[in-house]
Parts: sequence; C-alpha cells; structure tokens
Amino acid sequence: MTTTSSSLLDPRVLQNIGKMELVARQVMDGFVQGLHRSPHVGFALDFAQHRQYVPGDDLKRLDWRIYAKSERYYIKQYEVSTNLRAHLVLDASGSMAYRGKNDALSKFRYGQFLAACLGYLVLHQQDSAGLATFDTQIRTFIPAKSTPAQLMRLLRALDDTQPAGESGIAPILHEIAERVSHRGMVIVISDLFDQAPALIEALHHLRHKRHEVLLMQVMAHDEIEFPFRNWSLFDDLEQPGRRLKLDPALTRRIYLENLANHMKAIGDAAGKLQVNHVVLDTSRPFDAALTDYLAIRMGRK
Repeated sequence: MTTTSSSLLDPRVLQNIGKMELVARQVMDGFVQGLHRSPHVGFALDFAQHRQYVPGDDLKRLDWRIYAKSERYYIKQYEVSTNLRAHLVLDASGSMAYRGKNDALSKFRYGQFLAACLGYLVLHQQDSAGLATFDTQIRTFIPAKSTPAQLMRLLRALDDTQPAGESGIAPILHEIAERVSHRGMVIVISDLFDQAPALIEALHHLRHKRHEVLLMQVMAHDEIEFPFRNWSLFDDLEQPGRRLKLDPALTRRIYLENLANHMKAIGDAAGKLQVNHVVLDTSRPFDAALTDYLAIRMGRK
C-alpha cells in the first residue's frame, strides 16, 4: 500500500478516542466485568520480551542476568492477563472495496480505520487485542495479546491487506468461534453481504461459545439509498469481469425491499441473541461515528 501503518492512527482522532472506553457487558473468563484501573495490581503478569534500557525506566525491571552476560542493560516487559480479549474480524472481500461517488473512503478503508482505532483503544486499556482478516478464508490471524509490540503488529497486518475476492462471512465466523478458545469480545467489521440465515446461524455459534459479539456493518451511502437514476453499468467487485447493465428505475424498489428484509432479519436476530448491531454509513466520518457509538455504549448519550 502507499500508506504507512502510522497513517491509520491520526493523533487528532486518538485524542477523542482515548477518552472513550470499550467495556465488556458480560463477564469474561476468570475476571469480573468492567475496566481495571490498576492493571498491574491483582492480575497475572507473563513475561513478553526484553528491550534496551532508556533513562527513566523502572530500575526494578532491569534483567541483571543479561547484564552479567553482556554488560548491557535490558528491561523486562510483561503481558498483563486481563479481563477482556477483543478479536477484531475485518472483511477484506472485494465488495468492501466499493467507494461511493461522494464518499471520502471505501468501505474497506473505513473498516481499516475502525479496526486500528478499536485496537488502539483496547490496548490503551491494558486489555488484549487480536485481528483476523478474511474473504472466503482467513488471510491473517493474530491472537489477542496485550504486549507492547501488539499495536504495531495489528497496524502492519491491516496495512498489508487489500480487499479482493469473494466473501464467505458465515463460515469464517464459525471458524472464529472454534478457533478462539477463551470467551471474549468478537468485533465483526463487514458489510454483511451474505445470506441472512447463514449469518444468524454463525452468530448463534459465537454466542454458544459465550463470546460477546459486536456487529459493525459498514455500508456506502449509495448502498443504503440507491440514488442511481439513469441506466448504469454495475461491476461485480467479487467476480472481476462480471457486469450488469440495469435501469435503476426498475431495480430500485426491489433492491431496497430486499435490503430492508436483510437488515431486519439481522437486526431481529441480533436483538434476540443480545448481539450489538450498528450500521455505519461511510458518508459520515468514521471517527465521529465511532465516538458516538462508544458514547452510547458507555451511557453518555
């Protein structure tokens, strides 16, 4: 990609996001619900890695064994066992490459920013964050950790991913349900273009495994409103070379009815399963949409 991983985290955005919290609404494995304000007190610490000492570091964390061998100062860094493991699941199929005529970002780029900010927020809370990207199969899988290097690992993986290929969301969610052993929070960022019954069955599987699920449905404004008026040539982004020439005047009503039925089926199932479902329109800045969503989740709005 032409961008660098750091471009996914704008300091101005982080200033607002950093004031928010992503709190689990259900009890995670072995710990009580809620954020921990003192993560190094009363929680298990597992050694993660060494890094070279710099002035200002806590001298208690110097590794004297390494100094005895190399006469160099190194600091021990630890991973904190926390009450939240958040697994970001980002759709990287071809349909996510769509960008509306008046939208600043494609659905996939919008999703990249969401995933980067949520990963930052979770790690900033001293919780664990992981990532999976997928089309018809999982392309990248990074287990949830809270190590100091985890954020850059997530950002590099996000930046190295390009949207392409067909989508298979439901089978992927089934695989995630089996692959993630400890119950945690599964945050799905996708346009959810799959058969509703198959998606709902996959949500049942995730909930059966006791995961808390957040569905962040990213859609272009064009897909929500279908504003086309003249004969148009529509490209299939998941099957290159496949095109349809349609008269929007004849297609619009059927499309909007099908979309409404699809959204209602997912929304109704999400309500019954206590799955949090939010629709994000890419015509709205992602940081404003995310901040509002988190504020509502925290009860500030």
